[in-house]
Amino acid sequence: MLKQLCIEQFKSFKEAELTLGPLTILVGTNASGKSNIRDAFRFLHGISRGYNLAEIMGEKYVEGGVIQWRGIRGGVREITFRGENTFSLTASFVIKKGTSEESATYCIKVDSGIDNHPPSLISERLSIGDRLNFLEAKSLPTTGREQVIVKILNHQITNRPIPFSRYQSIIYQLAELATDIAVEGESNAYIAATSIKGIARATLNAFSSMRFLDLSPEAMRMPSIPGQTILGDRGENLSSVLLDICQIPEKKEALLQWMQELTPMDAKDFEFPTDFTGKVLLTLVEGSGQKISAYSASDGTLRFLAIVAAMLGSDPAQFYFIEELENGIHPARLHLLLQLIERKVSEGNIQMVATTHSSTLLKLLSAQTLESASLTYRLEDKPDAKIIRILDIPDAARIIKEQNLGRLHESAWLENVMEFLKDDGEAE
Repeated sequence: MLKQLCIEQFKSFKEAELTLGPLTILVGTNASGKSNIRDAFRFLHGISRGYNLAEIMGEKYVEGGVIQWRGIRGGVREITFRGENTFSLTASFVIKKGTSEESATYCIKVDSGIDNHPPSLISERLSIGDRLNFLEAKSLPTTGREQVIVKILNHQITNRPIPFSRYQSIIYQLAELATDIAVEGESNAYIAATSIKGIARATLNAFSSMRFLDLSPEAMRMPSIPGQTILGDRGENLSSVLLDICQIPEKKEALLQWMQELTPMDAKDFEFPTDFTGKVLLTLVEGSGQKISAYSASDGTLRFLAIVAAMLGSDPAQFYFIEELENGIHPARLHLLLQLIERKVSEGNIQMVATTHSSTLLKLLSAQTLESASLTYRLEDKPDAKIIRILDIPDAARIIKEQNLGRLHESAWLENVMEFLKDDGEAE
């Protein structure tokens, strides 16, 4: 599970820190930086997929000219704060080694290539537990591909037959080694007992199982081939994911119960008729016998089904980022969706970050979710976006108990208090 994300000179953030919980809610006005936080997570996800830095920022194509990765919004020119040459991202998380867990921190600093040269690594660091320098990598100021010094616990790696590339994450390159490596001057028992490849792969695993849901009604309505059990970011494969869920009676029962409570439909069953290509189409069956295909179902119904499918499916991600969680959900039933999400993340296998503009949703947050709710904001006449945990706003905990976070959001108290604190020098 991710614990914290620190951002420096990335997009609209000069310097910011986000605390993460099982369910992290991001509140803020339009253009306050919420989507840029999504881009920071996507950058880390791109590293885990093995893309080089140029591909992460730009696009990744596969054979036939098909786009496999759409890059970071704005590309190289807009990835740094106000045209700076560099940015850095630092993520704190729990690393799994067999049956044990340790806290870890990964940091990467990147030259964005804004001056018409390829984006390249400046430095990379991994700390595990109290070993603050498990991995240190640093690029030398040269155009040479091999000018990267890599150290494991202060011991330099010199026996790798192929030099490290400065255009791709060192962690990924270590994870992909054909054989494990020895470390020059090996005298530390931890080095002798540790698989360097294993540590690198465990680090990448913290960023690999991520989904960034930007659900599209058109994509959710399309039929899909049975066996495609991973929901696409736009909601692709919804019908085949739901078909897979319905093979398990307990999951199907839970899905129908939530469907009946969340919508006015008297949904009693799902059917999955096939077309001549073998693709299945989602069809909802009401108690009256009326059948409603995905083509006719409301956008809100499909959006709810997609969110549930993402969490109940046979291959859920470990981390989801969803923008405007409340979209398409009636305010009177929003609490049901929030209950479902809070229940699923409490099991410890799924983590979610969601943005919202809904005061109704904020009124419904549990005490645990409120702990990791944060405000993104910009101060008047200041260029950079900022993040603050809502309960870290002075006196916020007391005021929320008296007036409710949703009401404070409706009155713009959150943004106004940060402007007030700026005048006192506390919000800078």
